Amino acid sequence: MDAVKTALLVISSTATITNAVSLYFLYRKHKTNYVILCINLSFSDLLRSIAGYIPALFLETNLSRASTLCKLSAFFIAFSSFTTIAMLTAIALSRMVLLSTCFLRSQINYKTLFIKTGFFAWIYGFTWAVMPFFGFSSYTLENTCTRCSIDFFPKTKVEKVYLILLIAFGFLMPIITILTSCLYTANVMRSQYNYFYTIYGKNNAETKKYKVKEKKAFSSFILMVLSFVVCWTPYATVGCFSAFTSLEIPKWLLHFAPFFGKCSALVNPIIYCWKDSLLSQYFKSKRSQIIRLLFRQCEENLITCQIEKI
Repeated sequence: MDAVKTALLVISSTATITNAVSLYFLYRKHKTNYVILCINLSFSDLLRSIAGYIPALFLETNLSRASTLCKLSAFFIAFSSFTTIAMLTAIALSRMVLLSTCFLRSQINYKTLFIKTGFFAWIYGFTWAVMPFFGFSSYTLENTCTRCSIDFFPKTKVEKVYLILLIAFGFLMPIITILTSCLYTANVMRSQYNYFYTIYGKNNAETKKYKVKEKKAFSSFILMVLSFVVCWTPYATVGCFSAFTSLEIPKWLLHFAPFFGKCSALVNPIIYCWKDSLLSQYFKSKRSQIIRLLFRQCEENLITCQIEKI
């Protein structure tokens, strides 16, 4: 097994395990608005690992043509990738919606809203992924001859328009939305901190709490933006090279773009599920239940011993 297949095996197996674990514990949690979107995100990345990456392991190293398995693997990777990007955008928008409509919670059914949002993200990803089958582009063998993907070398105006729209709606708009959401949320948290700082002083418990929240949110925002930029900028760069220039795309970029795109399936559960304490809260609640159960058992055993002595 060559280095490319070895890296793909490590990424696919690790991504499958982390997303499966995340999906299991998220599904057992109380289905809040944020958790609903994170469940969809984990399931999308899990689908990408199982239906996209694992079949690619069985492809030959030097392909001569795009086989059916190669095209199906590329389709499921594209479908789940577009869905993941849409879900990341939805998570960013959800923060803004929850903060800007906090006084309308009694009038808005947020759970239904976010369920519909997750469903729309799947439709959105499927639409972009299925369009190459209808002549807007095609799933073809890459120049590396090791995998298939959407054709980044458009030959017709329709294919070029599809590629430009893909860059706009699959990269530029999501990164602008995520960045705007992070800045908006940071501004709201800074305003809350300044309010408590002005009214109650620096040493007040609420002031300190919001200061801690602000620092935690800032680190999360940095990770959210950087992870998206690092994972998807190489693909966007390849698309820009093909759509707007006649320059030859460096072969190393064609190798690194899929690698960084695949890594998104690894970092998403860490940033959006583990980093935001969704799973740690579950573990803490289970730990407290176990402690209470053990304490109750000890009390019952003590009472039983006392009765026996009597």
